[in-house]
Formats: sequence, structure tokens, C-alpha cells
Amino acid sequence: MEDNKLKNEIKNELVSHLEKPYSVEDLADALKYHGSAAFKLIVQELAILERERAVVVTHDGNFKINSSELKIEGVFHSNSKGFGFVGFDDDSEDAFIAPDDTMNAMNIDRVEVQITKPAEKGSDRGPAGKVIKILERHYTHVVGEFFKTTDDQGYIGQIKLKDKKLAGYRCYVTDAGINPTPGEVVLVDITEYPNEKHHDAMVGVAKQIIGSVDDPGIDILQIVYAHDVPSQFPEDVMQEADAIPDHVLPEETKGREDITNQDLVTIDAEESKDLDDAVTAWKLPNGNYHLGVHIADVSHYVKEKNPLDKEALKRATSVYLIDRVIPMLPKKLSNGICSLNPKVDRLALSCFMTIDSKGKVCDHEIAETVIRTSERMTYTDVTKILRDNDEELIKKYDYLVDDFKTMEELCLILREKRMKRGAIDFDFEESKIILNENG
Repeated sequence: MEDNKLKNEIKNELVSHLEKPYSVEDLADALKYHGSAAFKLIVQELAILERERAVVVTHDGNFKINSSELKIEGVFHSNSKGFGFVGFDDDSEDAFIAPDDTMNAMNIDRVEVQITKPAEKGSDRGPAGKVIKILERHYTHVVGEFFKTTDDQGYIGQIKLKDKKLAGYRCYVTDAGINPTPGEVVLVDITEYPNEKHHDAMVGVAKQIIGSVDDPGIDILQIVYAHDVPSQFPEDVMQEADAIPDHVLPEETKGREDITNQDLVTIDAEESKDLDDAVTAWKLPNGNYHLGVHIADVSHYVKEKNPLDKEALKRATSVYLIDRVIPMLPKKLSNGICSLNPKVDRLALSCFMTIDSKGKVCDHEIAETVIRTSERMTYTDVTKILRDNDEELIKKYDYLVDDFKTMEELCLILREKRMKRGAIDFDFEESKIILNENG
């Protein structure tokens, strides 16, 4: 029996019945632990919980949770009706927070909560609590269009908040920063959050003018600034990227398997710029399939804990917006040496698989490789070749057509296997947003 596990089980049982005192025997029965060894461990854990002030001893020697000390940290999720829920880092159920108990916390603020009512056993009703401290604010700044009204409470104006989770708030702008003109989109640092005096308003200082509300693409820029999406790379990151060659050097290929003679292709959407995986497939003499999947070896260029790695960790992902992509890595890598562009050597991590006619992977090998993709294919063109028998495309890619047919065969085998396992296929038509020159 793990002591920490037992300690948490005891605590959870007492939390589930805040007002009920438990004897050691009651706890052993409730937790279904029996025998003298388990009894002794329960006593030891109760002594620790009492020292930690998590548990109190009643006048008759029983144990109750110390509700005055029952404080948990979590993230507050607001609702437009005023109430909210706090989600915790462990497996505890979310706690309901009534409108009068939010302490004016805003969406995604990190808060400390005191549980006022435990979850009801056998019911889907979770615990209730009240926010007793705001530990960390999620919003440090907001972005919006500056405007003036006759109700600006003595401030120089307000900004129009577009974030849906801030729809119920007003944001006043002080004269401590720049003085925007109505119609300009500005970034405002929050200096005063909603409080007992003004539940639905915050105050801030205008720090930067992003543009005019009528500028093309200003809606997207507002999103970029509001969510702190870093659109520029720091100088040390760019220096690190600039030092990387734009082609594979002979010494980099040593110890790698050279498969530049294989007909590999990338298959992506027309608008894709970073081509990070390539495939090839052919039929083996015994009726099985060879499938090769090849991923750009980014780790060869982005070394652990160097500036590129730290910046990529900070960004976490490339951000795809309607009219632009803000990459996780500088374009020299994402669209260059780490993109499997056609007819140039690239370093890759490859998985070679042997798959039988029922879709079972009989054998596989993972290797560091040097590859050279033959073509940059699109979903549209491959579909036209396989489904529409497009003569022009079949002629253009005649040396790859059999490979595409083999890939389709294998794809259908693997798909059937997935369906037999209970997979669900959502075949939705893809939506695209097309912008004019005004964004």
C-alpha cells in the first residue's frame, strides 16, 4: 500500500463528508482496507494529516477534515451569467463558484479556492467553493478600438473589447500613456482589475498603437497582439538560424542511410510551405507492402537548450491565422533546410515498414537517413490521378502513378482495419476563407 495513495484516499473520503466525524474503523471500512497492518498505516497517515492541519480531532477522538484549511489552487473559468468553475491540477472535480463568491476573478485567472460544499456522492453534482485569493492574472493587457463617450468616468476614453470572455467588461484608458485618436486600435496594459467598487470595469494605460480600425488585416493583428503571439524572432535566435547552412553538407550525411534513389513524394495542401513528411510504397514479391514514412530531422539543426530550441519551446507550435502563418522556427528552417522540398537532399528520420494484406505491421525499422523527394504533390492532384484519371497529370507523373495506386490499396486496407476496431470517420467538406486585397 503506497502511503501517499492512502493519505489522498483518506483526505478525499473526509472531504466528501465535511461534517461527518470518522473513527479509524469507519475510515478502514469506507476505504475497504482491512487487517492490522492497514489499520496501523491509517493511524500513521491521520497523524501526518493532523500535523499538516488538514484534519482535526473531535472531542470524542474521531477525525474530520479541517474545512478552514481546505484550500486548493486552480484555474477559474468564467461564465457570462456571472458564475464560474475552477479546474484543479489533480483529478479533483471542478468546483462551482457562485457569482457572489468569484472575488471578481476573470477568465483563466489562477486562484485559491476554499471548498464550502463537498461533491455529493452518487450524484453528478461536484463540489462548490469560493475564491479567497487571486494568485495570477491571465490578462495583463487587452487590445481594442479606442473610442470616447459621454460616460468615460473621467478617463480619456475606452477601448472596445472583442474577446468574447471579456464581453461583460468595460476598459477605461488613463492619460498616463499615449493618447490615442478614436478609431485607432491600441494595446492597453491593465493597471486596475475589476473589484468591489467596479465589478464590470478595468482600467489601463495605452502603450502601443497597432493601426487604424479600417486598415486591411487589422482584425488578425488584434488577435496576434491580444494573445501575445510573438511575430518577431529574437536576435540570438536569428543568428543561430543564419549560421545553419541552406543545404546538406557532405559531412552531415556520414553514418546515415542514403535512400536518395527512392521515389519519395510529399503530399500536402496547395498553400503549404513547410513540407515535413514524405512517403513511398511498393508491393513486395510475396504480396506484402513496403511503406516508408520520412520525417524531416529537425533535431539535427535544433540542438537541445540552444536559442532555437528555447524559442520553439516558448512558442510551442506554429500559429495558423487566416492570412498568415507565424512559425515556431525561423523560415530559413521551417521553409528551407527542414522542409522536404523536391529534388534537394534533406536529412530525415525514416520508418520502413512491412505490412501484410490484412494491414498487420510484420516488421519495421527506424533509421537516420538522407532523402531526396521526387515531387511536391498536392491532395488535389493525387485525387485527380486516382479518381478522375486525369490524362494530363497521369502523363506528367507517369513514373509515380503505380506508387500512388499502391498507396491507395494500402490505405484502404489500413482504413478497413481501423473501421473493424470501431473507428468513426467524419468526412466533412473542408472550409476555406478567401480574403480580398482589403483583408
